[in-house]
Amino acid sequence: MQVQLYEVEHGNCPYLPERTWVTHSFQLESIPESAYEAMLADGWRRSGTSFYQNHCPGCRCCTPVRVPVKEFRPSRSQRRALRRNGDVTVDAVAPAMDGESFDLYQRYVRARHTPASLGAPNDVTPEQFLEFLVTSPVHTQAMHYRVGGRLVGIGWIDLLPNGLSSVYFAFEPAESHRSLGIYSIMKEIDLARDLGKEWLYLGFFVPGSPKMAYKGAFHPREFAVDGTWVSYL
Repeated sequence: MQVQLYEVEHGNCPYLPERTWVTHSFQLESIPESAYEAMLADGWRRSGTSFYQNHCPGCRCCTPVRVPVKEFRPSRSQRRALRRNGDVTVDAVAPAMDGESFDLYQRYVRARHTPASLGAPNDVTPEQFLEFLVTSPVHTQAMHYRVGGRLVGIGWIDLLPNGLSSVYFAFEPAESHRSLGIYSIMKEIDLARDLGKEWLYLGFFVPGSPKMAYKGAFHPREFAVDGTWVSYL
């Protein structure tokens, strides 16, 4: 598999102050799920059909993290999030460019992100939504979270041979009191168990970043250090 690697400067780091965000990237329309899963330990992630690995000058804070789903037990606060969302129904469907999903994503981005955050500008076009969250080089599903039939959250996940990989999660800003982001991770863990998978890959953990603190609350967990997964309680 030959790819053309290129370096991209994205400006300010979205996680830590006074840092610069630089990635090595390449494009692929398709890739074996097993190959992509192996790449996760080396810090590769994807956005649509673009694969990227952080190469920020003087910084190696972005650390891949995953949860062993069979061993996970929710904390007291996570159990509260489960109870708080007892009226939520969840369905896994194929990702689609539909008005309901796009409108929720647009409201979420406008409420939660600055223009430079993770390729999600405040004024998102349907084409950007399609490229970022619908077009995928691997098997991807969208988990729809509903209350009384109303869409309140969407989580995009990649189905890999040994685990699920969280791609992105968006929720209705008016429902922020529900802690839907925490709830969605627990539902992804449940789905991974149901599918007989071993891991839920949560992307990067960044020590010292308030935006990433929630990932540190899931135990046990494993971090990838120099391409090798290491267990942490």
